[in-house]
Amino acid sequence: MSVAPVALATVHWGPAVGPQVLLLHGITSSAGTWWQVASLLAERGVSVTAADLRGHGSSPRTTDYALESYAADVLAVPRPASGTWDLVVGHSLGGAVTALALATDANWTRAALLVDPPLVIAAADVDALVEGILADLEPPSAEELARQHPLWHADDAFQKVQAASVVSPFTVEATIRGNAARAGEWNLEALFGGGEVPVVILGADPGQGAMFSVEQGERIARLSDRVAYEIVPGAGHSIQRDAPGVVVEHALRLLPGGR
Repeated sequence: MSVAPVALATVHWGPAVGPQVLLLHGITSSAGTWWQVASLLAERGVSVTAADLRGHGSSPRTTDYALESYAADVLAVPRPASGTWDLVVGHSLGGAVTALALATDANWTRAALLVDPPLVIAAADVDALVEGILADLEPPSAEELARQHPLWHADDAFQKVQAASVVSPFTVEATIRGNAARAGEWNLEALFGGGEVPVVILGADPGQGAMFSVEQGERIARLSDRVAYEIVPGAGHSIQRDAPGVVVEHALRLLPGGR
């Protein structure tokens, strides 16, 4: 399949110099939804860039939502002067895209932090997942969303509503159903069989709607000693909203020399 990258819209926090971090959001979100994690990292002297994935935020819409195309886009985001990000953090779809991009170019980043990534989606789960995500396109008011997610900051709910309002059903269907059908299954676990880049996977609490299961974490940990897996107790799928400090803490540990 021919891959035609699109130029992704980006936003920036923090100084121009210092450790360089790229943030990649999940489906129906946008770069701006990283506002809390990005601000906390910037306060620690980290240079933070967040990108809108294709079909999201201010980035171009397209007919192609193959995972390989998402990965080609993020690999084309202008890199630091060193040519390598110090850390890439990806949530949900952004985590899956991060894993694929890293497998494509091992020099893309020195470390990766995947936040409850959907590395495996069983064929039997695709319909329910698509229906759930499509429901996110017509979310309740920001006030009601905040009540449903008591650990979120009020602005998280506002940002989520704004981000979802510009994502189309076609983007959701083509991303989830299209990739699962084209590959026969959605399974990215094999990407972790080799490589020298350290990867930390943060899984949501299994009792709070985790997409990344304990069983997946144990399987991937057996594939490579470069992969670490940790559950964030009490956090739902959007760990960066439920427990932004935990994501920041892990990000700082993964940066050169720790911080």
